[in-house]
Amino acid sequence: MRTTVKATNIEHTNAIDAYLGKRLKELERILEQKEESELARIELGKTTKHHHTGRLFFAEITFHVKKKDFRATGEGNDLYEAIDRMQAMIVREVKRHHELVRVKRKSGARETKRRIIST
Repeated sequence: MRTTVKATNIEHTNAIDAYLGKRLKELERILEQKEESELARIELGKTTKHHHTGRLFFAEITFHVKKKDFRATGEGNDLYEAIDRMQAMIVREVKRHHELVRVKRKSGARETKRRIIST
C-alpha cells in the first residue's frame, strides 16, 4: 500500500515514517490481497500551536477499498500515542467490515438454499 503523509505543525522525520510503517503492517496483513488499496492518505500533526497540555497530537488515515471508504482518527499526548490509537481504530473498522460482509454472504446463501428446497 502506498502512503502519502502530511505533517501539520510538526517536523516530518524518518523515525516517524519508520514507526508509521511498522504500525501499518498489521493493517496490510488484515486487508486481503484482492482488497489492496492504491493509496492511503495519512495526516499527522499538532492540533494547535499555543496549547501545551492535553491531547495535542493527532493522526488521521483515509483509504478506499472496493467501494468502501475507511477513515480513522486518533489523538494523544504524544504523536506515537496518536498513531497507536489511529491504528487500533482503523483495524477495528476493517475487521468489522469483513464480519459484516461475511454475515451478508452467509445469509444470502441461506436464503438461496431455502428457495431451492421450497420449490
